[in-house]
Amino acid sequence: MVRKQLGVSIAISWWTLASFVAFASALTPDGEALLELKIGFNDSKQLLWSWRRTDSHPCSSWLGVSCHLSDLTVRSIDLPYMQLSGIISASIGRLQRLQRLALHRNSLHGPIPIEIKNCTELRALYLRYNYLQGSIPPEIGELVHLTILDLSNNLLKGTIPPTIGRLSQLRVLNLSTNFLSGEVPTVGVLGTFQRTSFVGNLELCGLPIQKVCHSTGGTLGFPAVLPHSDAFASPGLASYSSKRSSHFLNGIIIGAVTTMAFALVTILAFLWICLLSRKERLAGTYVKVKKQLVQDGGSKLVIFHGNLPYSSQEIIKKLELLDEDDMIGSGGFGTVYKMVIDDNCVFAVKKIDRNREISNQIFERELEILGSIKHVNLVNLRGYCRLQSARLLIYDYLDLGSLDHYLHEDSQEEHPLNWNARMKIALGAAKGLAYLHHDCTPRIVHKDFKSSNILLDRSLEPHLSDFGLAKLLVDGDAHVTTVVAGTFGYLAPEYLESGIATDKSDAYSFGVLLLELVTGKRPTDPSFVRRGLDIVGWLNTLAEDNSLEEIIDRKCGSVDVESVEAIIDVAAMCTDSNPDNRPSMSRVLQMLEEEIMSPCLNDELYETHLYI
Repeated sequence: MVRKQLGVSIAISWWTLASFVAFASALTPDGEALLELKIGFNDSKQLLWSWRRTDSHPCSSWLGVSCHLSDLTVRSIDLPYMQLSGIISASIGRLQRLQRLALHRNSLHGPIPIEIKNCTELRALYLRYNYLQGSIPPEIGELVHLTILDLSNNLLKGTIPPTIGRLSQLRVLNLSTNFLSGEVPTVGVLGTFQRTSFVGNLELCGLPIQKVCHSTGGTLGFPAVLPHSDAFASPGLASYSSKRSSHFLNGIIIGAVTTMAFALVTILAFLWICLLSRKERLAGTYVKVKKQLVQDGGSKLVIFHGNLPYSSQEIIKKLELLDEDDMIGSGGFGTVYKMVIDDNCVFAVKKIDRNREISNQIFERELEILGSIKHVNLVNLRGYCRLQSARLLIYDYLDLGSLDHYLHEDSQEEHPLNWNARMKIALGAAKGLAYLHHDCTPRIVHKDFKSSNILLDRSLEPHLSDFGLAKLLVDGDAHVTTVVAGTFGYLAPEYLESGIATDKSDAYSFGVLLLELVTGKRPTDPSFVRRGLDIVGWLNTLAEDNSLEEIIDRKCGSVDVESVEAIIDVAAMCTDSNPDNRPSMSRVLQMLEEEIMSPCLNDELYETHLYI
């Protein structure tokens, strides 16, 4: 009897232990939600192999997942550049404590799930560079803690939901390069964002993008509710009245459709006449220019990205009148002038040195390629002009000038660049350089990346200049493309030795720029040169002495040392002496985004104010 009771006790104990083990090893609800998310993805490279049901939670070894330690709920999902396709499952809404979702630079399609509104603690949403379709869910306006919203470079359509204006903590908004339409709302926080947040949506209009909205209403419509008198007709006339109303309604509809068709034909005919007239004008301009070139070897003007609101003769005359009083700078490829048109429209004009010998045909073909490139962090090449005595490149004018001048000259005394502003500049410069390397066809190696070739607008957004000019204007017999004093501190060792520039030599130059932003010193600062060093060698000597805190520019203000060390680590990878060990610019951009754009680290990154 005792033996039987003992056996029953042992069986119960084993059952209890097995139940406890099963309970302990059961995947958490957030883990289950992630597995459903994984099913929606097409992980062709099997990069998410570490997401296993056999784990008790996703917090220790699941790729791209981090958790709140207090309750093991998912805090962030970081899966950019993973070649994922498929859709974003509605299960994302079950991750209620999710603060960061980064799925950019993949091939995801389908709509943005409205269930994302349930992620009530979400602070950063990165979905750019995918193939997401449909409209922007108005429910995003319920994510009251959202600080960063980047939906750029997708296939999104429809209007911008005014509900986004409720997001009082939103600091970064990028809806550019989609198929959005309608007027840009200016309610709430939406009214604080500028044109760069919306560019690349051809059917958007409104004040933020400086494009007038034209009303779609007109006189061709007819009332939705037609007046009738059936309620007052006698019973004997009810049937007749009904038929009469029916015929009356049909007559109005047929008349309205006929009127609309006639108006449409008229409009099309008018547009066709205008198009023919414009073609004739363009042909006349071409003949006139051709004659001018033939008669006196004269002038030719080519404009990219649409016509300027001035005649060719007006622009050419302004270009011919530029003199020393208009000069605002000079560089390795020529002199830069400021050209102001009568209505205060301003352009920057680069006059190419006369000793740059290159055939007109090659020059114009290469410039057409450069003129076709559009990116928010690249200076816009508006056109070029060939005069009898010079070649001129016409660019958009940037108010604050070069980063080199703003960082190192007197303007810093009144309005120094704090740490957040410098990181914003670093991030934008990385985006521009990564675009040249990875998104242009053919790809472009800058070859002369430096702070004086980064221009700043009034919001401190950086714009890379002179990209492609080194390839276009280099002397074929020259060993090194850029031989300008002050540039050598940016050049990679293998570039100096071989004269062959690659994307990895650009990465080296970017690493030098990061050090320049951290230290506030030029790469060839006199204190380095006296010791036979540049900024990279100087950094290495300080690193050996564990004195990294000494290099931080005092004008940066209050800085988290860990953040500085993270940026220096990125710079060290970029300036590795072996180019094979340097990361690509797409990888550099990814690292900077993870470090700089995390709302948990720098929610105030874009709270940069200029008092000018």
